[in-house]
Amino acid sequence: MATAKRYMGFVSLAAASGLILSGCAATTETSSTSSASNGGTEASADQKVLQFWAFGDMGLGDLIAEYEEMNPDIKINMKVSDFDPHHQGLLTSLDSAAPDIAAIEVGYSSLFKAVAGKFTDLAEYGAADVAGDYLDWRWNHGVDLDGRIFGIPTDVGPMTICYRSDLFAEAGLPTDRDEVSALWPTWEDFIAVGEQYVAATGNKFLSSTGYVWNAVKNQSTEKFYSADGSSLIYETNPQIQKAWDLSVAATPIAANIGDWTADWNAGMNNGAYAVLTCPAWMMGYIQGQAPDLTGAWDVATMPEGSGNWGGSQLTVPARAQYPEEAAKFILWILSAENQLKLFKASGQFPSTLAAYEDAELLAFESEYFNNAPVGSIYAEGVKQLAPIYEGPKERVIDQEFGAALGRIANGDQSEADAWAEAVNNIKRDVG
Repeated sequence: MATAKRYMGFVSLAAASGLILSGCAATTETSSTSSASNGGTEASADQKVLQFWAFGDMGLGDLIAEYEEMNPDIKINMKVSDFDPHHQGLLTSLDSAAPDIAAIEVGYSSLFKAVAGKFTDLAEYGAADVAGDYLDWRWNHGVDLDGRIFGIPTDVGPMTICYRSDLFAEAGLPTDRDEVSALWPTWEDFIAVGEQYVAATGNKFLSSTGYVWNAVKNQSTEKFYSADGSSLIYETNPQIQKAWDLSVAATPIAANIGDWTADWNAGMNNGAYAVLTCPAWMMGYIQGQAPDLTGAWDVATMPEGSGNWGGSQLTVPARAQYPEEAAKFILWILSAENQLKLFKASGQFPSTLAAYEDAELLAFESEYFNNAPVGSIYAEGVKQLAPIYEGPKERVIDQEFGAALGRIANGDQSEADAWAEAVNNIKRDVG
């Protein structure tokens, strides 16, 4: 949830691999702490300062300022860290100096469910009364097996394809979003369009093959674990094999640019690539990096339906200094009304059910994205989403496959050797 850099996390790969950091969004390059949410003003002696740990600023600045104005006795202090260090640090802190509020990304949800007793049960502060306001599968990311509500859902990440219509025109491809969508009913068609684009322009179509990997593996009801979480299926799941094969096939059309790097950001402006798989929150990031390209970027449907990329829960660790105040803040800022505000401001698509019938959301168009009806596009994408079990070793598995695809992209290994090494490493580290 960010206007500058999206908060959700990605696999930590070297930039040279050129592969997407899988998970759900951008992180900041370095850890940072703001002294206060509203530009750095110091808290007064009679204020309660809530420590908020996040992986990216989450785009909440305006809402935090609004909350502080409504509650002058409260100050929100955000500590922003990189994705994996944030989660690792949070896990360690639960037995010591934990924050009042912490974000947990869906890829880490099962890991923290196992220690949900180290978080405040938000049912004590009325969370159970609003459970029906949210997508049930997103709500369940923050509920453990004993029914403890340890987190409230932020946004959801239905995916589309964002594309440069001006570059498509130069390649002799259609530019109208409906015609572009019709180019790629399948991922094989998508790759074929990329090959046509490369042949016509001499430029690359994708920034990295990781965008294919991340999208395809999330277009299923199972990924690395069986649907009930009882077994690991990363080596036998046909959807993972499909995602791998298509990612390898996309290597010639990918620029091998590391995500969230200066080159990747510049590519949104200079045509180093022409498309991105694009969850709703990516729109704000593109607009922030390429503000002068209003109307050049547009939105088309993704091959073979949507898929979810992103989402977090906001939690209150049991050792929080101000648990009641933290819970009150979370329930307010993640309400249906405020999630709708966030979508209109920076593209984070709500996890609250009321939003999907909201006339204002459904009619919402993005001037930047050539007046695309992004409200209705992403609302339709949400309807196609199916929950996928995110296991406790989700991150480790995804990192190994991402690193393997990086070795292929860099020319360091053959496809067969890269797959074998990834599987061997996963079996060593996970089972």
